[in-house]
Amino acid sequence: MHIPKGTVVAMLTPFDGRGKINEVEVRKMVNFFIAKGVDGIFPVASCGEYTHLDLAERKFLIDIVVDENRERVDIIPGSGATCYHQSIEMANYAKEKGCSAVVLHGPYFFQNTKEVVEGHLRKVAESVDIPIFLYNIPFFANEVTPAMAERLCSLPNVVGIKESSGNMINVMNILEMTRKINPNFRVMLGAEEIFLPSLMMGAQGCMTATTGVLPEFMVGIYKAFLDGNINFAYNLQMAILPIIREMKSVNFPQGFKEAQSLRGIDMGIPKMNYPPAALAKIADLKERLKLIMGSVLKTYFPNEELKFNFDIKTAKFKYPVSSYKTTSIKKYDDCTLCGMCNGDNCRNESQEVEKSKEKGNFYNDYQNFDGNKEIPKDEIDKIVSEIVKQIINYK
Repeated sequence: MHIPKGTVVAMLTPFDGRGKINEVEVRKMVNFFIAKGVDGIFPVASCGEYTHLDLAERKFLIDIVVDENRERVDIIPGSGATCYHQSIEMANYAKEKGCSAVVLHGPYFFQNTKEVVEGHLRKVAESVDIPIFLYNIPFFANEVTPAMAERLCSLPNVVGIKESSGNMINVMNILEMTRKINPNFRVMLGAEEIFLPSLMMGAQGCMTATTGVLPEFMVGIYKAFLDGNINFAYNLQMAILPIIREMKSVNFPQGFKEAQSLRGIDMGIPKMNYPPAALAKIADLKERLKLIMGSVLKTYFPNEELKFNFDIKTAKFKYPVSSYKTTSIKKYDDCTLCGMCNGDNCRNESQEVEKSKEKGNFYNDYQNFDGNKEIPKDEIDKIVSEIVKQIINYK
């Protein structure tokens, strides 16, 4: 059985102006990662905001990555879900598409008992025929403890774990507890800050977003470690720590997406609605990242450019039909066709405007208002009186 190892990209997801997966940019990302020497790509990742996507879109993302990869590196998609049925469906789909393995975290949203979490993982593993990397990410999902990893690693297709708690104690316990059961069990780091220390203790690689943002450094750390050049690996590890702190200084994963865009990928509009203050902070962060990332690349990899050049310009696949009931016709001028409703129940500005027009003429007065024109006091009193009357009568 082939078991992936080395540097694997936990892939961010680029979206277009309508919030849909941007196929062209995904294809660019795949080629960027491979050109930089990564060993694998992990689409449908937590940092890739897979929870914003329905199952059809997650499968669509796998289709694009597998097609563009052309069997050059390992593809290890996420199969996380709130219930085992969907995780099994995603794992089977990955197997059908020829993926090397899948990543499986504990069920999320509900705070389940440890017995239920382990039962979920075991049920999926026993139901599919594809290698599985367990995934401990307690920030977002029920914890996968070292004891669970110890028990589950005896299953023939549970081949490793992505350990993203950032806790070195967890890393050490997993390494020690699983090697007695399965010496080939892969421990892959999900916390880029402790990549080198974990390699030195016996980890076999990483699955991180930083591997996609700064592949030169993550691949460099791994190769330098394998070559015994620990001093260079140490310098690379220390060099990226300030960048990681900066990327984590804003709402996750937007800082990573801003950094990824500096490499030449159009990551599109955020899936979350950021207020003006947050957007200003993000814009400021991007400027800082441009300076810092450019500086460290020049220092350690002087032949590498910050912005990568791409030739891909067209999409190949038809976008999947969303499971959300929606319409392709704009019912209101400001409708964004977000795909979240059928347009009949929207309580948006356009509807309120129409109601305002039906109730009176003050909307037209507002639209035609000239701020430079002085209005006599009696007219102002008349307008105010009319507005008050309409407010009282408004239903």
